[in-house]
Amino acid sequence: MTLVSLFKTNRLFFFGFLLFFLACVFVLLSYSKSDGFYLLNTYHSDFLTTLFIWLTYLGDGIFCVAAGVLLVLFKKRFLGLMVLSSYAISGIIAQVLKSFITEARPAVLLRDSSYQYFIDDVTLHNLYSFPSGHASSAFALAAVFSFAAENKNYSVAFLSLAILVGYSRIYLAQHFIDDVLAGAMIGLFSAIISWIFFEKLFNHVLRPKKKRTG
Repeated sequence: MTLVSLFKTNRLFFFGFLLFFLACVFVLLSYSKSDGFYLLNTYHSDFLTTLFIWLTYLGDGIFCVAAGVLLVLFKKRFLGLMVLSSYAISGIIAQVLKSFITEARPAVLLRDSSYQYFIDDVTLHNLYSFPSGHASSAFALAAVFSFAAENKNYSVAFLSLAILVGYSRIYLAQHFIDDVLAGAMIGLFSAIISWIFFEKLFNHVLRPKKKRTG
């Protein structure tokens, strides 16, 4: 599949991602790093905290690998391989960037502030904030499922879940919005690369061999 055909068949997903991208850019251009973080954390509750703690696991590497393996085991081998390949690409890119960019996480950068929503045993007090690995994994997963879906309306649900996972990283004080946006772009890029370069390969490998007759 070419990049043009991928865009044409998934207009709804890419349009939704564009809206998400523009919203993030608006916050980044209108507010400082810390002010943007405060803006997105104006309200917390026990229910939301529990919800986002669970949602954030959708971007965890273990979940992504498990999803890919289960798809392969349940005869959705092409989709499973796409999930695993896009996760691998996004993970490599994110980890390479983290090794070169030692941005402080919110708990470090804002430790002398009045911010009161750090969560015990959840909030990370270290560096390597940029980019968000969970966001890259979640958006790679959402893009792959959207590209594979016959009913493209499902892409709205997949993208919405990925955005919620991305926001969970901010809500849980793990990342800033620029970390999440960068992770989202990495995830989408990884899914596109997987679809363009591996679609024919995976279809060829998984194509049933014809039995010889005579």
